[in-house]
Amino acid sequence: MKQERVILSFIMVVIGLLVAGVGFYFYQTTKIVSTNSSALIKPTPTETPKSTIFLSINTPTNEEVVSSKTLIVSGKTIPEATVVIVTNSDQLVIKPSSQGDFSTTITLGNDQNLIRIHALSPNGEIATVEKTVTYSTSSF
Repeated sequence: MKQERVILSFIMVVIGLLVAGVGFYFYQTTKIVSTNSSALIKPTPTETPKSTIFLSINTPTNEEVVSSKTLIVSGKTIPEATVVIVTNSDQLVIKPSSQGDFSTTITLGNDQNLIRIHALSPNGEIATVEKTVTYSTSSF
């Protein structure tokens, strides 16, 4: 009798698994799967716009030693830009020519002078160049 119960229990478990499997199969076939097209489209990254502003400085050169208190700062940028020159003791704002050229004279302080030249475009972009110029009256 005990052996019959074990076999009967085993057969009932197998029948239960088969019924559950068939029920699950029919449930899955009646399910409607929506293909959302937005989920299938891969987003493409947007490119970062390239900077339209540039700033090149003709004079002075970096680490230059001069014997005159006045120094000419000249260079080139885009014509629509505003050029701001900041020194240890002064700030100058100039507009470049229609070709983008600019030139101005600044007064240097004693010893080492840090000159920052900024070009600001109308759309808010900034280009910056730093030059170090030393004023010395010593002869080398």
